Amino acid sequence: MSDPIVNYEAGQTAVAMAALSDSGDHQIFNSADELWSNRSGYQADVKPNGVLTGLVVSAAASGSNDVVDVSAGTLNLNGVVTSVSAGTDESVARADSTYLLLSFASGGYTDCVAGDIGKTVTGGVTGDTGELIAYNNTTRQWVVDQADAEDLFDDDDEAITIATGTGAGTLNAVGAECSHKILSVTINSGGSIAVVAGTEGTAFSTTRGEIGGPPFIPTTSVEIAQVRYTSNTSAAVDADEIFQVPNTHREMALFPTWVENRVRTESGVMAYAGVEFNSALPLIHTGSVPKAVHASYYTPSFAQVAKASDFVRPAESKSVSSSEYYGGARGSTSTSINQGSFKAFVDTLNDGLLQMEGEDLWFKFLNDRLLTTPYIISQGVLGISEAFDTDGGIEVSATISAETAGVRVLG
Repeated sequence: MSDPIVNYEAGQTAVAMAALSDSGDHQIFNSADELWSNRSGYQADVKPNGVLTGLVVSAAASGSNDVVDVSAGTLNLNGVVTSVSAGTDESVARADSTYLLLSFASGGYTDCVAGDIGKTVTGGVTGDTGELIAYNNTTRQWVVDQADAEDLFDDDDEAITIATGTGAGTLNAVGAECSHKILSVTINSGGSIAVVAGTEGTAFSTTRGEIGGPPFIPTTSVEIAQVRYTSNTSAAVDADEIFQVPNTHREMALFPTWVENRVRTESGVMAYAGVEFNSALPLIHTGSVPKAVHASYYTPSFAQVAKASDFVRPAESKSVSSSEYYGGARGSTSTSINQGSFKAFVDTLNDGLLQMEGEDLWFKFLNDRLLTTPYIISQGVLGISEAFDTDGGIEVSATISAETAGVRVLG
């Protein structure tokens, strides 16, 4: 060991509210910094997008067709707590009665491409035409908007082509009028109620963006409910057609819950601090991404303990207990975190370290002050006990009461 050093968190630097980055598992979200402070008054403020209060969708009090009411409420919206006024008679349009679902046989089917959307679809026998609205190459289904009411695509084995397009195939059923539709009631980035429509179908799908499924919603919006129709006939919305299950149809700010990763390492290397949710966030936003998670926090600034010695890392301690039974015993193991500690020598009661007594701080120990790694990093409440020498010096016994064991950072 060569010239060790102990540093403690002596100051904090504010980092403004900013979006955290999805680590890729949709559960751990990282900031741009390695450490977050937990000193009193300097803790992180985490704001996942989602409803805080109210914003309940209900059947319209007016009884008018194809509309809903939304109660006033608040939500986390892109890092800001936002108030939203109540909305009445918000339009939630049913499936368009001119939309037909075309189903194709597997033989001879050619996949559609994105550029086919909006192009003219033509039946080889009937001559029926329509505009391509959506497609699913896996299920070999297209949604087509009839050019005229007579364009029924009612020959169940005619060839279908797309003018100047790619998709093609042979029907295995006559065109079916779309009846099912899912709409997402959202709060957009401006804090206004906005309805996003899914694609019509003849049955519901659970897959976002698919025919008959719920729509993807903008990354800066929050979904508060879904309205699901099984008929394209205009009528008052029934309460049974409104769905508001948290984390399924409704994004909540405080669900799922999370813990802060104020320090995180991967294979002994420092990673970025952030939050970890207790379950993966659903991928309901455009691009198949989860809701936005924002946070503001403080990063620690370190100062050296000028005269320090005998550093002990807060570490896990295992204990075993046993319970006897007839003919033997059963053992169980429990884990606790032992206090860390170090000694210091200071000259005055005004020393900065003593002023931090009782605060939850970061501590960093390097066994060679000339190297940046390896080191031990730990966070815990600083306890202080002083002994006053006859020559006026002060010997400090410091403890670190940590929630988790200190981390060895190797590189």
